[in-house]
Amino acid sequence: MKHFLTLLTLLSLTWNVSAQTEPKSEFAKDFLPVWNTSTNIAIQVAEAMPENLYDFKPNDSSMTFRQQLIHLGYTSYFLMDYFTQDSEFDYDEPDMSDKSKAEIVAYLKGNFKKASELFCSLSDAQMKEEVKAFNGEMLKRYMTIYFVQDHLTNHRAKANLYIRINNIKPPEYGFF
Repeated sequence: MKHFLTLLTLLSLTWNVSAQTEPKSEFAKDFLPVWNTSTNIAIQVAEAMPENLYDFKPNDSSMTFRQQLIHLGYTSYFLMDYFTQDSEFDYDEPDMSDKSKAEIVAYLKGNFKKASELFCSLSDAQMKEEVKAFNGEMLKRYMTIYFVQDHLTNHRAKANLYIRINNIKPPEYGFF
């Protein structure tokens, strides 16, 4: 029954984002299901950790669980905006140290949705345009979207590890 409810939740979250986002490029059509699965797992990770452990961190040099979530939520939208819309690099991660678990989950959902709307709004020609990466290298725009996905996965995995350290069963991994 638990797996059925998890599947139902994943399908409803994927449907909600997909229903509101019509991809304009072949890349976005192919990538959107992967993005939806990845972001849905990130939301499940956020929901799996009890709220009283949101400020847990494994050592002094690490981010807290809350900071990991805020960082992956903020950068998923910020980087997608930067690479897909040629926005200025004005990084200003919000302080959400006083926000509840529900507010952080809502923040993640909102930023993931906005990020998907950005890459879905680009045409095939725009996806093939070159943009400057952080190291000055020129990359096709669609390649920078893979970077955003990789960055999200990195911080989601770190948050997932925090769950395991606290002897909580993490959400199951999925790709499609």
